Amino acid sequence: MESSSPIDVAVVGTLNMDVIVRVARMPRAGETILGTRLSERPGGKGANQALAAAGVARTALIGAVGNDDAAHRLIANQHDGGVELGHLHHVDGISGRAIIEVDDRGDNRIIVLTGANAALTACHVERALDALMPKVVLTQLESPHDVTDCAAAWALANDRRFLLNPSPVCRLDEHVIGAADPLIVNENEAVFYAGGDSADDPTGLARRLLVHSRSAVVTMGGDGVVVATADEIRRVEVEQVRAVDTTGAGDLFAGILAGHLARGATLIDAVAPAAAAATEFVARPRDR
Repeated sequence: MESSSPIDVAVVGTLNMDVIVRVARMPRAGETILGTRLSERPGGKGANQALAAAGVARTALIGAVGNDDAAHRLIANQHDGGVELGHLHHVDGISGRAIIEVDDRGDNRIIVLTGANAALTACHVERALDALMPKVVLTQLESPHDVTDCAAAWALANDRRFLLNPSPVCRLDEHVIGAADPLIVNENEAVFYAGGDSADDPTGLARRLLVHSRSAVVTMGGDGVVVATADEIRRVEVEQVRAVDTTGAGDLFAGILAGHLARGATLIDAVAPAAAAATEFVARPRDR
């Protein structure tokens, strides 16, 4: 069923220019190694998720950029992807940056420089959401904490679905994590929020996450996805591929998931195309 709202998904989050360094392996503490390639591309968890969601449903991004050259590239990338940008906040200063190391196995380490993203406020987010009235609100934890609190509170007050990808991990108030439907985490994040250790069964972790959130999705790379709701816990298998670059795969998954949920899919049905797209994505070289 079509909504009278012009926007299905509102993503509240960051825009960063990613600086990617390819390395044969990750350096140890105090060690200097040679990189093999350097590239830049628009990123940020909010921006990545908005582009992914826009491929499925009508999507707006609520975030902030600076007044530097990177801002122009970040905005153009979103515009080209069909994301609505009427509630993007423009501030003096630099746009966000992310320094990303990617090794030959496709694993990554990321350092985020917040930049203009720190200027996004709860007041700005509330006004934007009031104007957009989306079916689904998706956010992460790269923005200031009061922004995350505002997104959760707005979704609850307006009977909208709230999706939370709590990365990078940090302690959250119970009312924020309790609003998540679903809480979208990888295995390490699941251990943090559910308690336990890395040897725990992902199904058990997902079950424990339901103590805190309305539903949960645990992504496990090539081992698939565990989906947990009050009615069932189910594992979704994925195709086995060789990972070339995992950077942004979790954001792609979350955005596509949000888009399908906004269009009326059940959580189980929304996970399948999101997982398939993320699997294809990690196998694709993206340096440019």
